[in-house]
Amino acid sequence: MLVYIAEAHAADEWPINSTRCAGPGNTLLAHTTLAERTQAAARMLKALRLEGVPLLCDGMDDAFLRSYAAWPIRMYGVAHGRVEIVAEPRHARFELSPFCDWLLAPGAP
Repeated sequence: MLVYIAEAHAADEWPINSTRCAGPGNTLLAHTTLAERTQAAARMLKALRLEGVPLLCDGMDDAFLRSYAAWPIRMYGVAHGRVEIVAEPRHARFELSPFCDWLLAPGAP
């Protein structure tokens, strides 16, 4: 299961990797409603080819974000009621392969 939080690099808040900073084109704005956050989460799953992976969205109070220090870049894999894997930057890179392998493994959550 994934939990989608506030947009890490919203073009109107912290526009790293956006057209505002000559990046490749992240034009996603900061979410103002849960519907916007949910739509962004669905686009993320599609872009990462993870459709079908269970996904929750943090509420607009950002309780999960604050509790797990998840912003700007963290991914927590939760299964069986506990955090099983954390994807985070290492050596100035964000490597998704181990996290995706965990998500897509046989018998994965």
